[in-house]
Amino acid sequence: MNLAKCYDSQLIVIHVVDYVPPGYAAAELPRSLASEDLLVERARDHLKKWIDDNELGDCQQVVKAGSPKRAIVSVAHDSAVDLIVMGTHGEKGFARLLGSTTQAVMHDAECDVLAVRVKS
Repeated sequence: MNLAKCYDSQLIVIHVVDYVPPGYAAAELPRSLASEDLLVERARDHLKKWIDDNELGDCQQVVKAGSPKRAIVSVAHDSAVDLIVMGTHGEKGFARLLGSTTQAVMHDAECDVLAVRVKS
């Protein structure tokens, strides 16, 4: 948020539900997890609470279901974003340094991407 304030910019916070429809899941999902709409609604509630807890104030909140890389790149493109800031905590190979989603976004985004290491 300080970066956005420093440059008098709008902050867009996005959360992507990496959803696999039950027909494609290897095992049967519990009914409470089988609805994409339910998962998105829960994610929306969690995101709002996270934004409030972190005192991010008036920022645009976006919750989508699907591929995280595609959703982040799409929102950035549609909103003419100048900078994407992502936390990363990958586990294997080159992805360990950046995270596979972060690496994919860096490759496909039209704007700059700042990867911030997140301690688990």
